[in-house]
Amino acid sequence: MSPTPIGNSIPIDVSLLEDIEQSALQLSSQLDALLSSLQSQLYQAASATLASVKVYESSLADGVCGQVEACVEQTTDLISRCDEMDKDMASISDIATQIKAIKQAVDILGAAVK
Repeated sequence: MSPTPIGNSIPIDVSLLEDIEQSALQLSSQLDALLSSLQSQLYQAASATLASVKVYESSLADGVCGQVEACVEQTTDLISRCDEMDKDMASISDIATQIKAIKQAVDILGAAVK
């Protein structure tokens, strides 16, 4: 198509205007898709943030910190008791040796009595 003059002024190329309009429509469509995607991602981020805040509040409300601290104290107490028991059990081997000696003596006496 040839440019169409408007009045006695500058000629306008109609095909150029149509190309510009098509480009504007495509750009508008792409922008709409981008904004829709952005909205969806923002919604997902907000949902994740809300979920993490609820978990945080739940952990505070349920006293998780206090429970963990109590468990650590109980574990430390258990380790201390195990250490004490280990010290007490150290003499077991001496006692086992003495029991073996007594058993041998009883066996010798038992054989002598027969």
